[in-house]
Amino acid sequence: MIQKPTTKAVLAASLKELAEIKSVDKITVKEITQNCGLTPTTFYNHFQDKYDLIVWIYSVQLEKIMDKIGQNGYNFPNALKDCIQYYAENKKFLINAITHTSGQNSFINHMSKINFNALSNYLKRINNFDELPQDLSIIVKMYVYGTVCMSCEWLIDKKPIVIDEFIKLLEEGLPESLKKYVDKKSQK
Repeated sequence: MIQKPTTKAVLAASLKELAEIKSVDKITVKEITQNCGLTPTTFYNHFQDKYDLIVWIYSVQLEKIMDKIGQNGYNFPNALKDCIQYYAENKKFLINAITHTSGQNSFINHMSKINFNALSNYLKRINNFDELPQDLSIIVKMYVYGTVCMSCEWLIDKKPIVIDEFIKLLEEGLPESLKKYVDKKSQK
């Protein structure tokens, strides 16, 4: 059965289309809604502002990837690969969001928080934690913040290393103290 896209998905597609030709800081809510035939009121029923929409676009994709871990042999390295593949496929939009947002709307800050929450939630789920121990939380933050920063550099680099090599480096960069928690299911 063909599924009709949600209003949020329509608004997301509109913003991404506009971001192909214009920097995100110059795109208005009015332009987003006119581009897809919706009203600003409809937009504000779903999002606070365009930055909220940008964050939603990214977080939905990351959630889809992280939710697959543990199903049919899909593991953390598969998730890393899919994240970087998503970055490569959405490079122009992500670079636009990275380079044309700042302050409280900084996309890099939002990426870091979203990635931290996604990895933390995954670790809590597979390790039966109510909350991450403080030392583990700090290690997760260091890994996530480092990989987000490196991923942004990789996206913006005019001559980036090939995708498979970059994925391999991200896997190798996983601290040993974190590996035992990430690979918990595969150790059983």
